Amino acid sequence: MEIQHYLDILRRRVLPIVIVTALAVTVVIAAGLLITPVYTASATVRVLQEVGVQDLRIGDTYGERLMNTYGRILTSWPVLEQAAQRVGSSLSAGVLWQKVSVEVVPDTELMKISAQDQDPEFARDLANTLAGLLVEHAQILYTGNSKSARQIVEEQLASLENDVASDRQQLALLLANGKVGADVEALQSQIQFKEDSYNRLLSRYDLTRLNESLRANTITVVAPARLPQAPSNSLKLKEIGLSLVAGLFGGIGLALVLENLDTRIHSSYQLEHLAHLPVLGIVPKGLLALDGSARTNGTGNSKPIEEAYRLLSINLQVLQEDVPLQTLLITSAASKEGKSTVAANLAQTLAERGQTVFLVESDLRRPTVEKIFGLDDGLGLSNLLTESIPFDEITLSRAIHPAEQPSLFVIGSGPKPANPTALLASPPIVELLDYLGTQGQMTLLDAPPVLGMADVSVLARRVDGIILVVRQAHSKREQVLAALKQLQASRAHVLGFIFIQKSDKDWGYE
Repeated sequence: MEIQHYLDILRRRVLPIVIVTALAVTVVIAAGLLITPVYTASATVRVLQEVGVQDLRIGDTYGERLMNTYGRILTSWPVLEQAAQRVGSSLSAGVLWQKVSVEVVPDTELMKISAQDQDPEFARDLANTLAGLLVEHAQILYTGNSKSARQIVEEQLASLENDVASDRQQLALLLANGKVGADVEALQSQIQFKEDSYNRLLSRYDLTRLNESLRANTITVVAPARLPQAPSNSLKLKEIGLSLVAGLFGGIGLALVLENLDTRIHSSYQLEHLAHLPVLGIVPKGLLALDGSARTNGTGNSKPIEEAYRLLSINLQVLQEDVPLQTLLITSAASKEGKSTVAANLAQTLAERGQTVFLVESDLRRPTVEKIFGLDDGLGLSNLLTESIPFDEITLSRAIHPAEQPSLFVIGSGPKPANPTALLASPPIVELLDYLGTQGQMTLLDAPPVLGMADVSVLARRVDGIILVVRQAHSKREQVLAALKQLQASRAHVLGFIFIQKSDKDWGYE
């Protein structure tokens, strides 16, 4: 039932939902049409993370640190200024920094270098230039501005080679002069040691040269940037879909806010949930004709209102099986809810079932029932309560008017009294109701609204039950609760509600 309650809210508030959704989609589409086109070109490079035997001992975070390092290098001002010079742009590094983005492809050795600009050719050239600069800076990352390992080893090799050549010349001179002994042997040992060192250093030179060759290819351009054919900020179905979803949720949120701010009662479920009292009947608005048939009001369809009130009369009959209900008071929380119309229709429907029904106009302030039945001004309720008239068949015949509907009798309000509340609280009202109870099966009192006056409160204990009329999209929650609170304070027996729908679409059988 909670889901049904929210679905009812969405049906009632479909207009703001549609408006907000349409507005969101319209704004996105308008922005897509008016926004300046921007083109994005991307170059993809591969960063070899494990270079050389010694690099294998580096921790697991090496790859992540290496990628972050390259990303920082690409977006540094010196590199951006160098890129601007190469593409022939006068833009500053700060402006280029806003046009460039570097993204590491997860779980790969790939890095995507993207550039955005209104000129697609400039975006392509800038991305490719940055990729080339990254390749150039790869070697600098390892050597910096100092000599490379290969250059150092080359210098050491050249020095040893010169030393060995010098020692050999000296040894040759000694041998030519016929020198022998410890000096010759020491020189020979020194030459042998330097030759061994030279051979070991030569092996190291081959390894450093291999590593340097590998590091020269540490970064390679896998996919150069191409000329973009369409703007990257052009409107796509994805953006339209997201705006549609966002607008829909925004509209639903607005609908719930409006529902919370709107205190009118829109459904019978909402009414029962609010007051914890049953809805005895749901009836469409409208008035039955005085002869018992439904007024069509030009629609040609009279069945719904008849069936609704017949079902209401059956529900009241079920209630009578548990609690005697000979005198019922029909009222509402505030004015213009339709209580008099409900009282007139219900009286006619009960009379249609063969019961003798008395309908008493108890609203001495703004009487309506006598206008519905076309009663002439004459003896009415106020006369019966103020004048010493015996309640018998002869004297009451002047006040009780038979309606066109058989078995239905109506008592008008009579002249307007100075103090209606005091008059309704007088003892004669009890005598009148007792007498009517002996003459018929049901007495209905069309009472004034509960709020703003004490008339219903003084009548509450004199009737068997009270029924509150609630009008769809008109009655307010706070008014209904205030009326119930006032009736509870009077210890009234509130049976439930009659809910008046705005239309009869839920009634009828085709």
